[in-house]
Amino acid sequence: MALFDRKSERTVFPFTSLRVLPYQTYSGALNMALDYSLARSASQNDPPVLRFYGWQPYCLSLGYHQDQTLVDFEQVQAKGYDVVRRPTGGSAIFHSEELTYALILPRTDINHHDIYRFFHLLLARALNTLGYDVELNYEDDDENYLKQGRKRFACFNRPAFAEIKFSGKKVVGSAQKLYQNALLQHGSVLIGPKQNEIVQFLKLDHEAKEKYKKNLRESSVALREIHKKNISPNQIADALLSQFEASLPLNIYYEDLTDFDLGHAQKFVDRFKIQ
Repeated sequence: MALFDRKSERTVFPFTSLRVLPYQTYSGALNMALDYSLARSASQNDPPVLRFYGWQPYCLSLGYHQDQTLVDFEQVQAKGYDVVRRPTGGSAIFHSEELTYALILPRTDINHHDIYRFFHLLLARALNTLGYDVELNYEDDDENYLKQGRKRFACFNRPAFAEIKFSGKKVVGSAQKLYQNALLQHGSVLIGPKQNEIVQFLKLDHEAKEKYKKNLRESSVALREIHKKNISPNQIADALLSQFEASLPLNIYYEDLTDFDLGHAQKFVDRFKIQ
């Protein structure tokens, strides 16, 4: 997995500090509003931010351009889950048993493709240290997923370049959005298999849902399915930060979300709610 050598890693990630926002759970709309507001308010002189979070309640998120008419909203609401639209593109994710991250970088002297690959490289190394024999996938999906409709509705049913896989199955799904002054990359690390329930929220008959579920299980896998052991979001976050420290001369510091961060994000919550 040697995409970069030590010298080029410092070139790809040319920052001297990293602000880490420790793992917290929030509603789906507030999570998306936080990612959006942190990215939109970032200036070129700000340090990068790496936020770890979860979802309470569980939430179905759609990519920025996805067709919401494919969603069975009655089924989602009956379970008590939220539905949101992400500021990033990509396909749908049912956020449940996972670690979600958001990386916000000033756009000064960075290449967003390299950042994507580099972050996944560090995350793959972190999962390796935790005992998961994952590797990076180098085959891109050349299909237009938006035109594939239901076939590519779920993020974990769609391959992409430099994705983290175990035995050919996707473990992590990520997406990016470029703003005037910042890059937002956020993604999900599958811890448990509950994300497969996304099939329940598609407008499909029973036979089609079972076929889709089979395809999803063949294309994605959760960490608890790889090894029958419990692993917490914080264990993954800590292992990832260790890889940052090993690869880069970074001052990594922890800082909770401030009242300003939360208050500013609240202004954008309604932007990401669906129904």
